[in-house]
Amino acid sequence: MKINLKDRKIRVKGYSISALLLMILVASAGIVFAVAYVTLEMTSTATVTANPKVCFVKWSDNSKQNTFDYAVYIFPSVKTVDENITHGIWNWDTASHSVNMRIKSIATSGNIANVTTVVKNATETVITVSWVTAGGLPTTWQPFTALASTKYTIWTEITATSGASGSSTITYELKVENP
Repeated sequence: MKINLKDRKIRVKGYSISALLLMILVASAGIVFAVAYVTLEMTSTATVTANPKVCFVKWSDNSKQNTFDYAVYIFPSVKTVDENITHGIWNWDTASHSVNMRIKSIATSGNIANVTTVVKNATETVITVSWVTAGGLPTTWQPFTALASTKYTIWTEITATSGASGSSTITYELKVENP
């Protein structure tokens, strides 16, 4: 039995199409929608080191720190200034690094009218990070270049609100590029 696909008609929803044309359309649709891809692979080796090239330094023993806690007493409606807190920032590398700092969060921010934190080298202010009541958090990143083999002091100024009570926690972030 010989079937002539060219002359054979197939009806679909009131339309007539030749069986040969339908087979060509179905076959070509499969080709048109075929997907080619390649799978690539990468690996990442994570090597643990004690400290990045730019980190905090504890002044009392000159030790490198990745984090630290600092406590200060504040008083309602009074500005408290500490011109050299217990820790600084240290680039102990032989090359300069791009660094950014910001205030990430303030727990019980209702106690705080404003905060200004200044990073200084031996002779000048390098960056100033500030927050005022009703300001957004986190604050924007403030960039600076940490010069090779250089230590920086941290200066803080915190003004408490008139009804301040209890305690607040101010969390900073220090982002170091190419650590």
